[in-house]
Amino acid sequence: MREPRPDFALSPGGAIEMAPLWRHAASQRLRELAWCSLSPPLLAFLPEADAAHPAVNGSAPSQAALARWPEGALAAWQCWLPAADPGSLPPTIAELALGQEQQRVRGPSPAPSLRLGRHAERLLQFTLEHTEGLELLAANLPVRRAGTHGVQTLGELDFVWRDVASGAIVHWEMAAKFYLLVEPVADAGSRDGGTGKAVLDRHCFVGPNLVDRLGDKLEHIVRRQLPLSHTPEARALLGRPVDRSEVYLLGWLFYRDGVVPAAIGDLGIAPDHLHGWWSTLQDWSDWAHKREGSRWYRLPRSAWMAPARVAQAHTETPEAVHEALAQRFAETHHEKNWRREAPVMLCEVEPAGQPGVWRERTRGFVVPPGWEERARQRIARPVG
Repeated sequence: MREPRPDFALSPGGAIEMAPLWRHAASQRLRELAWCSLSPPLLAFLPEADAAHPAVNGSAPSQAALARWPEGALAAWQCWLPAADPGSLPPTIAELALGQEQQRVRGPSPAPSLRLGRHAERLLQFTLEHTEGLELLAANLPVRRAGTHGVQTLGELDFVWRDVASGAIVHWEMAAKFYLLVEPVADAGSRDGGTGKAVLDRHCFVGPNLVDRLGDKLEHIVRRQLPLSHTPEARALLGRPVDRSEVYLLGWLFYRDGVVPAAIGDLGIAPDHLHGWWSTLQDWSDWAHKREGSRWYRLPRSAWMAPARVAQAHTETPEAVHEALAQRFAETHHEKNWRREAPVMLCEVEPAGQPGVWRERTRGFVVPPGWEERARQRIARPVG
């Protein structure tokens, strides 16, 4: 198995540059906020067929694009963030969960969502609110239409902001995603045009729970969510037209045994995107045991975004991880099927240069028996 290490970049002279803030910051709050605002995007471009979207719900036909920060605003944010007090930054999901547990003792009250996607949205909203040169106009704004059968909710605008320098009004739809590439085999799918050849496309990237695919997600954003800001109802809510509608997509992609196919560049995948590996339990174990003295950490879903920094007491040997995952994947209780069928994210850790602290070296998913076959069935389903 190869060892993807997306956290370091080579300078033109070949020297390793300093690790980015979203990797090396001691505070998880700071790492997550930097990851949401400064980590490399998943895509380098939107293929032409995806960029153009038709009129939806009374919107005008428009052109989608990938999100881009105004240069001056981005520079201001990059200066502000490293000096920020971590205590003033949005709490992590684990901190929110602890706060909710403590609140239950005191009495019921509204609680923020603990879903990873919602957490990423909170972090991006904080960024837009605190970046000099930007004015956040709306966040999670419902767009509704009154009709003969009552009020219909057309959807929700994630973010609408104004570039103070140019005056441009920009609509962003955000998604933070984690997909595993499962390469198709000949005759496995219905998208090969009848040639019988395996076709690699963005629908071959599937979520670990096999619910969604990268291709489906992009099509939904481009064809359903972005046009919403160009409807008469959205214009009435905002009091002005939107100049640009853009996709803010970030996350991690994972490849079988860490091998990244050369063809993914044709799918619009950015060359510097964050990536890791996925493997079966036995293949991972064979590889991990060859790495003398390696330590591992089972990464909870709430901490999937930014690279991990953990206390040594929370790390494990390959033997301990193998035993725990073997038991998990052998679960027989019908109410715990999800444990048996869900891949587990692991990260190999190394000393962080601080006593008792280890940092993420590489990450990936160990998949349970039968997962790859179920994934192949998922990617073979027709588009739409």
